[in-house]
Amino acid sequence: MTEFRIPKLNNNDDSYILVEWLAADGQEVKQGDPLVVIETSKTAEELESPVDGLLTIKVHSGDCAPGQLIAAIGSFVEVVEPVVPEIPPFESGEIDIVITRPAQVLIERHGITLERVRALGKKVIRAEDVETLSDPREIVRLPKAQRQAADVVAMSHQTIPAAFTVVKADVTDTGKLTRDLSKHARTLIGLSELLVKAVADQRAAFPRLFAEWLGDGRIRLAEGSHVGVTIDVGKGLFVPVVRDADARPLDAVARELMDYRMTALRGSFRERDLVGANIAVTLHTEPGVELAVPIIYPGHVAALSLASAQQEVQPSDEGFTVRQTVRIGLAFDHRVVNGRDAALFLGAVKRLLEEPRRWLE
Repeated sequence: MTEFRIPKLNNNDDSYILVEWLAADGQEVKQGDPLVVIETSKTAEELESPVDGLLTIKVHSGDCAPGQLIAAIGSFVEVVEPVVPEIPPFESGEIDIVITRPAQVLIERHGITLERVRALGKKVIRAEDVETLSDPREIVRLPKAQRQAADVVAMSHQTIPAAFTVVKADVTDTGKLTRDLSKHARTLIGLSELLVKAVADQRAAFPRLFAEWLGDGRIRLAEGSHVGVTIDVGKGLFVPVVRDADARPLDAVARELMDYRMTALRGSFRERDLVGANIAVTLHTEPGVELAVPIIYPGHVAALSLASAQQEVQPSDEGFTVRQTVRIGLAFDHRVVNGRDAALFLGAVKRLLEEPRRWLE
């Protein structure tokens, strides 16, 4: 026969509450099976069976203490008189449910009636059950990908003194060019692909924007343009990396971005697809988005954003013309890059997008 005693669960409590058993009296249990829920002042813990055997429950519910014997596990069922502590009445009259002490505190604090508590249909009422009564709004846990994005955003805002600059580019003539390029390359080439390649090609002229911040006024220069590109097809945000984009032709960059979009649809990114970037391009090309401020990923110095194309009416000699423009934003770490360099960098990228014939060369 193995004694099953309550371990010390935290240093703040001298007593706990035995909330409920997860296995029945006399049931055969296996080592590692969850047996009982013990509530402390901070949390509820599931205690597991230390051995295989038949469970004999000695204390069914109520107050208990570290080291207290609450059950035995052996090859036979020990017949004992169960110890069932008296549950104090709630308000007045006898109650037919078990209400933990933290739950009672919340019930009294929020003025919740016993009828509402009984309506939960549970034999054991815990603090989290009462919280659903005091606040009827649904609590939803964010998906893992969104929680990871939140961690990155929080770290970026806490650790990087960022500045932001934006330019407007006239891409009226770029639409036809991208159709010709796509047809020639037999893959989709649009503004996103042009921007990734245009950014990558600036590393030689603006090496600091591709550097890694090391602290203490030191940076590590990059040996290649490894551009992280945001992709969100409704299954979470991913930032796969186009490696050595400055040394590769535009059609190769475009094909890799298309492959990444298909991978995002399948949700089958490998870890090596998502690591190693030294600059980021964030795409905000949903209709109506005129401007977006990107975050700088920890360890990076800069991130660019591309908003959706907008139509603008301009006066001309013939009356009026309609042109298409996009805004390209640059968030940069002001410890490494000054405003003048940021403006020159954006100007170089803008010229590449506004001079589409350059890409045919």
